[in-house]
Amino acid sequence: MKTVGQILKTSREERNFTVEQLSSLTKIDSKYIVALENGDYNRLPSETFIKGFIRNLSLRLDKNPNELIAIFRRDYNQPFLGKSKPKRVRRSLSFSFLTSQMAFFGLAILVFLVYLAFQFRAILTPPKIEISRPSSNSVLISPVEIEGITSVDSVITINEDTRAKPDTSGHFLVRYTFPVGETILEIKATNRFGRASSVKIPITIVSQ
Repeated sequence: MKTVGQILKTSREERNFTVEQLSSLTKIDSKYIVALENGDYNRLPSETFIKGFIRNLSLRLDKNPNELIAIFRRDYNQPFLGKSKPKRVRRSLSFSFLTSQMAFFGLAILVFLVYLAFQFRAILTPPKIEISRPSSNSVLISPVEIEGITSVDSVITINEDTRAKPDTSGHFLVRYTFPVGETILEIKATNRFGRASSVKIPITIVSQ
């Protein structure tokens, strides 16, 4: 089945028109006539202009413009074997590629910002610390077992002295020796950013 360009070229040659002569008669640039005859839509303006060229050329070559425009629509919407695709298709593909790249970079930036937000939160927020034992105002025998939960990156300090690290779940257990009498047990958790939380528990030691 002939393309619209082949039909126009055959009609032009039957009337012994050169491309330059047909260009002069229709006021269409000769390069556009050659591109249209060769089906090289990549060298032509937009689809609207192409239809206008076909209509003018058809009337000059005594062809039905509506029939040729219908053939053009069929050709234009089919894959082009061995030829460049129309500009509108290339623009669409370029826009699609650009959109996907922008979406990817946008997602990467969003992930990075979320990561920064968590890091700043870790820097600004002191670690949690929960003591399960001893309870406040307990009467105990030294050494005392001190047990609780904190963040996994924290260091535990007992009365500014004993240091301990929690396990991978944040749990810690420390044995600390106190003198006999009433005392204040201070447990402090300090994370890797230097932020600290502390708990003070009054206890009474009756013997060692």
